[in-house]
Amino acid sequence: MPWPSKVQRVLTVGTDLQSRLSFWGQSLLREEELQDWRTRLEALKEFLEKLSPYNTIGKLKNLRITQADIDTQKKNLEVLDTVEKLRDLVAELGATAAYLSQAEMVLTTDHPWVQQAQTARKEILDQLAADRGAQHAAEYRQRLATLKKDYVTAYVAQHSKARLGVAEDKTKSALRKDARITTLRALAGISLMPTGQLTGFDDKLDKLKSCASLVESELVASPVCPHCSFRPANEQGQLLPAANVLKTLDDELDRMLADWQQTLLENLEDPIIQANFELLKDAQRNLIQGFLKSKNLPDPVTPEFVASIQEALSGLEKIVVTSEDIKKALLTGGSPATPEDLRKRFESFLNDRCKGKDADKLRFVVE
Repeated sequence: MPWPSKVQRVLTVGTDLQSRLSFWGQSLLREEELQDWRTRLEALKEFLEKLSPYNTIGKLKNLRITQADIDTQKKNLEVLDTVEKLRDLVAELGATAAYLSQAEMVLTTDHPWVQQAQTARKEILDQLAADRGAQHAAEYRQRLATLKKDYVTAYVAQHSKARLGVAEDKTKSALRKDARITTLRALAGISLMPTGQLTGFDDKLDKLKSCASLVESELVASPVCPHCSFRPANEQGQLLPAANVLKTLDDELDRMLADWQQTLLENLEDPIIQANFELLKDAQRNLIQGFLKSKNLPDPVTPEFVASIQEALSGLEKIVVTSEDIKKALLTGGSPATPEDLRKRFESFLNDRCKGKDADKLRFVVE
């Protein structure tokens, strides 16, 4: 190769070294190694530039270099060759390595593939640090390709688990319009009802996302579904099968409706509340008496029925407490605690909430 071309190679490689030859999120060169290589390449460049005037056979007769000069520059040329091979390797495999780095942040940290990728990265970087060459390039290429393929398989499996398919999406839509939901929304107009349960149900249903469009080929360019942007690492709580969660919500709807119905029955059967029945209009009283007799909510739950229940229960006061409120009260004073300590703490909590109120007309709603 002509000397000017070699000089250009040295200049190009010098620019490459400015980036420290980063691969898979890590520099391939230690600081002291980087400085040594820069020094060697600068020496090679100066040597080649001094040779440029000797461009004819006649001029070469005046060239004065020693064997030591040749041996030194031979080592410098080896550095040039090594840097070029590392640069080419980074150029070839860098995109895949960058993809895998992004993929690691998509899956949860405890996913087996993440452990597999971290192990592969360490082994490949250690190998590159040891041989500083591209003789294992085919091995690296194969290993990265296998990692990417395994990631796509793992991601698709998690995506299928966390997202609703076409049939399940129809079930979700049907659940939104379910008669039980309609009944609960109507009963939510009664101030005594634990409406936070219904809000929580809606939130859980909303979090169930549908996506039946993903195909594996779409993950070649980006490690995230282009349709729903599913990222397991960002999912809140345990990643449960969406279809199972849907079934659980269906069962929860049954329990919620039964609990709300029982709450109404128990309060309407309270003698304090029944004393208010004589203040109701005949139509209102008949609606309530019919409910108490059948033990079942009317279908549908009409605005008249809700208004009648609300008026009958109007003497009651609703006090909302959360599980966090109760936990905080029971932990006041420290843990562990004796049964007597917990009993006193809970009584103190209740007394504080009931202070200045008619306890017979209070109804605690835990949400």
